[in-house]
Amino acid sequence: MAYRADYYAGLINTLILIFVNIAIWKAIYGEDGSYDGVQLKIVLTYIVLGFLMQSFFIMDDYFIQNKITNGLISTDLLKPISFRLLVFSYSIGASGFKIIMNLVPAIIISLLFFEFLPPFSVSMFILFILSLCLGYLVLYCLNFIVWLTAFWFYQTFSLVTIKDALIAVLSGALIPLWFMPTWLYNFIKLTPFDSIYYIPITIYLGQTPSNEIMTCLLKQVLWIVLLTVIGHFIWKAATKKLVVQGG
Repeated sequence: MAYRADYYAGLINTLILIFVNIAIWKAIYGEDGSYDGVQLKIVLTYIVLGFLMQSFFIMDDYFIQNKITNGLISTDLLKPISFRLLVFSYSIGASGFKIIMNLVPAIIISLLFFEFLPPFSVSMFILFILSLCLGYLVLYCLNFIVWLTAFWFYQTFSLVTIKDALIAVLSGALIPLWFMPTWLYNFIKLTPFDSIYYIPITIYLGQTPSNEIMTCLLKQVLWIVLLTVIGHFIWKAATKKLVVQGG
């Protein structure tokens, strides 16, 4: 709470983005209330959920870069702790704060002022929470791989910007993937992007058939494992790169 202005600005920013996107989708739908076979209330709930998830899915993309540029990475690696677990714990701690201070107020305001459908069922809500946690881990693993490029590029702003743009479009965070062209939708399903936002939200809405939910959850787990393995090998290469630079 030392930076109250930043906290309130972040909360207001989330609500403004929700309001603007709801206005845009209402304009797209017009008076019909249905577009391409999808009801407006479903889309609005999808959009609200997407922005609520983004409010605490935000991570510090420059945590590792700052450690490298100011030289603190060398002392961190000498400490009897896992640096990778340090980064993960830092991200989890920041997200925990955002859940309490940003997400909860945003949910209350959204329920009062925005059209927000309840979960399809209690069981779907539980599966949604599980998928939500897995989606967070998929996003973290993707971010961690990009963050490690700081060992080679030192300034990762361009890579982070590209990564954020790809996630915003391909994960379904801004536009439901069912509105995507068929060829693009099929391609996205082969990537980890839909595991971040699209799968959890469609489970919440009951848009994922019951017999496919476990497959979707397994897909999220497999991407977490695969991205963790990739991140492990990049980390090993990065530490060797650091040793060569620092002597």
